[in-house]
Amino acid sequence: MNNTQPEIPLFFSIDDKYAPYLSVALLSLVANTSTENFYHIHVLYQTLSLENQQKLSAIVTDQGNVKLEFISLKDDLYERLGKDQNTLRADYQTLTIYYRLFIADMFPQYDKGIYLDADVVIDQDIADLYKLPLDDQLVGVIPDAFISHDPQASYYAEKAVGVAHEKYFNSGVLLLNLEQLRAKHFSTHFLELMNNFHFQLIAPDQDYLNAICHEKMLLLENKWNYQTEYPLPVDRPVVIHYNLFGKPWCYDQVPYGELFWQYAQDSEFLAEIKQIKENYEKTPELAEHDAKHKDLLVQRLGEFPDLPITFKNEAAKGVQIRL
Repeated sequence: MNNTQPEIPLFFSIDDKYAPYLSVALLSLVANTSTENFYHIHVLYQTLSLENQQKLSAIVTDQGNVKLEFISLKDDLYERLGKDQNTLRADYQTLTIYYRLFIADMFPQYDKGIYLDADVVIDQDIADLYKLPLDDQLVGVIPDAFISHDPQASYYAEKAVGVAHEKYFNSGVLLLNLEQLRAKHFSTHFLELMNNFHFQLIAPDQDYLNAICHEKMLLLENKWNYQTEYPLPVDRPVVIHYNLFGKPWCYDQVPYGELFWQYAQDSEFLAEIKQIKENYEKTPELAEHDAKHKDLLVQRLGEFPDLPITFKNEAAKGVQIRL
């Protein structure tokens, strides 16, 4: 990094299982960087072997404007929040489910950053997303295509989370206003809600973000989070997000699946990824398992809005949910 290059802070979170797919995301990201910027990638992890860290690090070895850093959630997040009186009254495993909600606290040196799920391909310069102005909004987000267009999912967003279904966003790509998240004491507010209520949620961290940030978010173009589970027309997506169950390393005919395999050709995990695909082709039980999980998701979408404790019900009682 030189003094003329703006730093772009990027955040992923994985475990060993997702290391192969992160390698593809990183290869795509690096292939589309600009020498005008410095890309500082932070990989938050719960368990990640030294071998996998070395394989991932090799992707940026010859990239003078890209730095890859690994941060143990156990060492950093647990210690940082363990000293806070508002710490979750739950075990460590529960805490790490919500890792992306604590990025602002874990990285006070940054005023802004991008969080990305690992199941993505980045096909243009991600710095263009970072440069979008947020003003005083807490997050820049993209609507969740499935929630917005499926009637039962839309019902869940409005009745359980308490937000307009067309504005319910997907948390797989987030432009984070870290300065404002700290100024508004976002994590403290989240922890208070978490400690006092036990909401039954479909996507816990995503639902909390939607419920809390609904009036302090900037809706962005779908090209920044093109979700393949429910693809919407986009001329040229920047971030392709293989969300929910339609993974190109499991199934054929996934939108932009060929792009994933294009970048995967340079991955040290390529043989492992191919083996996963072969296992799906040879083992019908794997697809059946995914189908059962999808059915369970749909079932819960119908059940959870009718529970007595929901974001919407508590807000109606006067509980402050939104910031």
